[in-house]
Amino acid sequence: MHCRSVTSLSYLLPRRYHSLAKTCRPGSPYGNSSENLESQLDPSRSISAEQMMRSLFEGYNPVFKPHRLGYEVEALLILGPSQRMCYYEGKLFGGYTAFLLDRILADCCKPPHWVTQKTCEPAFTAYLKTTYLLPISPTAPMFLRAWPHKVEGRKIELRGSVQVSGVTSDQWVDAVQAEALFIKPKI
Repeated sequence: MHCRSVTSLSYLLPRRYHSLAKTCRPGSPYGNSSENLESQLDPSRSISAEQMMRSLFEGYNPVFKPHRLGYEVEALLILGPSQRMCYYEGKLFGGYTAFLLDRILADCCKPPHWVTQKTCEPAFTAYLKTTYLLPISPTAPMFLRAWPHKVEGRKIELRGSVQVSGVTSDQWVDAVQAEALFIKPKI
């Protein structure tokens, strides 16, 4: 396999298939030789879904602020070495930024007391549209923001962004913008 491993997170997929996530050099083939595949399917190398989620969100500490439609959520995030997933050298993988946006948008649907009580009515992603404006360096600090745009019954329309440092150190500019619809289930 032509991958340089920065991290090797083994995780359990639906139907009990195991997979191995690695960061790869640009242009490396995705195919695996049979001996590499056998080592990836070893159940003893897997970690729990909870451990995987904890590692992917390491350093994520959302701050809730009152908003006229609920709560706005902000988080400053500096990725650790195991979180720096790049498809192209020096550019953070867009799927990972969408994953982070989905998380902060979901947190925007929860009241701040959820942080201490760990109980709240869930809301689920119906759609998430991302617009990539600038590449993000995997070592750059990121400022994640999410806020409600419109609330109609069980439907919550949200907006969000991933911002990076601008020309000056006190200026943040949008690198990724997001629009989302979350729906609370019928009770």
